[in-house]
Amino acid sequence: MAPATNRHSAIPCWITNSAYSCCGLPSNSWAPRTLALAAALVLMAGPLRVLADKESDVAALEAQCEAQREAKIKPLRDMEIAKCKADPHNDAAYCERFWKDYGNAVRAANGTMVPRMFWDLPVCVAAFKARKALADDAR
Repeated sequence: MAPATNRHSAIPCWITNSAYSCCGLPSNSWAPRTLALAAALVLMAGPLRVLADKESDVAALEAQCEAQREAKIKPLRDMEIAKCKADPHNDAAYCERFWKDYGNAVRAANGTMVPRMFWDLPVCVAAFKARKALADDAR
């Protein structure tokens, strides 16, 4: 069988410089650039998908941490609200507003931060380490 030839000449396509001359495409075709761009996108999609998976794992850990913290803080908050409402000089709505963020981090009078309550739960420590590792990987 005779080798395939370019439609414009009798030179076999394996001799010419253009890989597309066998197919009848001009050598300045967009096909090579499009193919290279598609290959680059496919190769880069893997790490982006892994990064998205890691981000969702970290978000799940943080959600577990917040749920466990809230479970431990709620009885303490309710106790403080009840104590506040027991004072006849206080309004019930005021007590609810004042104690709604009980257990969160606050700024002290000297400007330093008082850490949030129960941040040292094992799931919270794991979430913090996972978030830090994710941030370090992004750099």
